Amino acid sequence: MADPERNDQEWALQRRLEDVFAKLGEKFGDLTGRVETKIRPTVTLDDVGGLREAKAGLKGFSLALTNPDLYTKWGIAPPKGVLLYGPPGTGKAKLAQALATASGAIFYHLKLTNLTSKFGANTGELLQEILRIAIGEGKAVLFLDEAEALSLEHLLPPPQALEASARLVAALCEKLDAVDASARVLVVAATTRTDAIDPALVAPGRLDHLVEVPLPDPDGQREILELIRVRTEKNAGRPLFEPIDYRKILPVMGGMSGADLSVIVQRALEAKVHRAGETGEASPVTTDDLLDATDGYKRVRGIVEKIRYGQYL
Repeated sequence: MADPERNDQEWALQRRLEDVFAKLGEKFGDLTGRVETKIRPTVTLDDVGGLREAKAGLKGFSLALTNPDLYTKWGIAPPKGVLLYGPPGTGKAKLAQALATASGAIFYHLKLTNLTSKFGANTGELLQEILRIAIGEGKAVLFLDEAEALSLEHLLPPPQALEASARLVAALCEKLDAVDASARVLVVAATTRTDAIDPALVAPGRLDHLVEVPLPDPDGQREILELIRVRTEKNAGRPLFEPIDYRKILPVMGGMSGADLSVIVQRALEAKVHRAGETGEASPVTTDDLLDATDGYKRVRGIVEKIRYGQYL
């Protein structure tokens, strides 16, 4: 049964954060689509398929938020930051949110590509303000999504980008260094390009814990597909799939991320929707349906790569 008092407290906190970020938007500009908050995130580590080592590595960091005094008893300060690195679509954002869920912390999602594109080199001051807000509201996971955007390479020519990025990173590091051990705030950054991360960010006492989030192996892919199946069938309230022959499916999915697998299942289900729209009914998704969706996805991905490299322009 829901706790009315807790719900009231969360509602009040949500309103307060909305007001605070609205005022911040008046100063810096509209933050819609650039900063999102979840008072009570719901994604758990069990919702993330595969990634056993990454999940195991992150579990311990919840202690920095739930029991920082334990670090003091052992003569050290709790960690301030973590850098998640790996290919696109491997679940870095989900892991960060799951860490917030496990810690009972507010989840602040900062989309750095959007932020830097809007505010440029002034992003540093904005990040300082957001970190200050997070510290003042209790336990928090501050997620810096696409941390490579701090290099500002997508905005400025190399010489100017290097200079402006150094100032931005210096502002962020200044605030990180000033975070008190009792603040109960953990900064989690994610990147697909470790080469674009300023070494100052991963210096001791900052984002100095690195966790790899790799592409899933076949066992991980099977776990991800099962999670997607269970979730979609729960949403639909009925079975949607025939038994899947993973001996056929997994060999053709090598090198695919969890995000890729999600799109493939989505395409297979969309085909069923179209079939049901035309005939009034459709059979459950089969292994062959998933194989067809995989082939189609590979073709589309190949076209996207050609567009990216200018072969279709």
